[in-house]
Amino acid sequence: MKNRILSIIVLFVIALFVLWFLCPAIAGIFSASDGHNQFDGENSAMPSYSAPPTPSPTPVTPEPKPLYTYYSIKENKPDHDLSIHVLELDPSNPELLVRPVSSHNNYLFGYAFLSEMSDAWQANAAVNAGFSHSNGLLGGLYVIDGELYTPATGRYPALFLKDGKAFIKDAKTNIRVEGDGVVLDDLFYNKYSEENGLYVFTPSYGTKNRIKKSHLNAYVSNGEVRGLILRSESYEIPKDGFLISAIGKEARARLEKLVKTGMRLELKYDVVIEGEIASGHDWGYECGSWILRDYEIVAPDSDGWVGTLRNRVPRTAVGVREDGTMVFIVVDGRQKGLSDGMTIRELGQKLLELGVKDAANLDGGASSEMIIEGEIVNSPSAGRERMVACGFIIKRKQ
Repeated sequence: MKNRILSIIVLFVIALFVLWFLCPAIAGIFSASDGHNQFDGENSAMPSYSAPPTPSPTPVTPEPKPLYTYYSIKENKPDHDLSIHVLELDPSNPELLVRPVSSHNNYLFGYAFLSEMSDAWQANAAVNAGFSHSNGLLGGLYVIDGELYTPATGRYPALFLKDGKAFIKDAKTNIRVEGDGVVLDDLFYNKYSEENGLYVFTPSYGTKNRIKKSHLNAYVSNGEVRGLILRSESYEIPKDGFLISAIGKEARARLEKLVKTGMRLELKYDVVIEGEIASGHDWGYECGSWILRDYEIVAPDSDGWVGTLRNRVPRTAVGVREDGTMVFIVVDGRQKGLSDGMTIRELGQKLLELGVKDAANLDGGASSEMIIEGEIVNSPSAGRERMVACGFIIKRKQ
């Protein structure tokens, strides 16, 4: 009996040992067939999980900086009404192009509607500019992209742009022809001939010098004098150089004495701003009379372009604030019930109210005009556009 019990105990122990040995293997078989990973905390690798890919951020295109701010002002006073249009812009905006343009682009004579200039330049805004002679020749300094188109008169301030900053300063130009030991100065430059003297004409003046009296010409092509030619009719300006024309006995004698065929000559100029030779400016454009200088109204009662400035008429002006903001202003006038216009000093006071530090007059009267996105926003006093010789355009750079 005892032996049977002992045998049963031994068999039971052996069975337990066999089960203990076989259970992990069986568990592994079932785990594998179940599709679950086994982790024993020591030898098995941690289960790996793939996180869903992070979506790439959608690039956001920043809104372009506004090119300008336009607004109008209406005032009804006891003795007169006013309709004023203001265009403000930051010339340091890298997306902005602001510049003067002539009616015929690279040529100096003629007129065009401001809307035509605006369309030709695909401008976002445009304002009429300064004064011109009856033939459409610009009335003062116009220098842009390193080329002098017309010289300064020395009587009126000019608006300049340099390194994204606008400023208004008195300016003059020094022009000379030099080379091979010769210096010619005291010259008329791209100027319609009205008196005796030495004249210099560049291709921007046109194809010919427009002189219809006896005159001597030095034809300078690619820096070399190709000949001296006497003519009584308009003579050709070389496309690759310049023409020196002498009217009158003294000027002819001077040209014949100093300039010889085969000489090398170069046309040079300096723009002098308040006594210092300027360089690096994008452009300069001569305006009319000063209106404001350092927050002070300095406008005269009359000037050579306009005559009296004490009447209420349509006005256009340009100003610059302390922070560099350019301000164009157009005042409607000669239209009872809408706007009577301003005197020049009233315009100066309004510019002060707008925070302008320095300002200069531009062509007014029937020429006063402002265009915003292709629409004439002011009311021209003639009831329609007037042809002008030049304007300012504002557009987004391409």
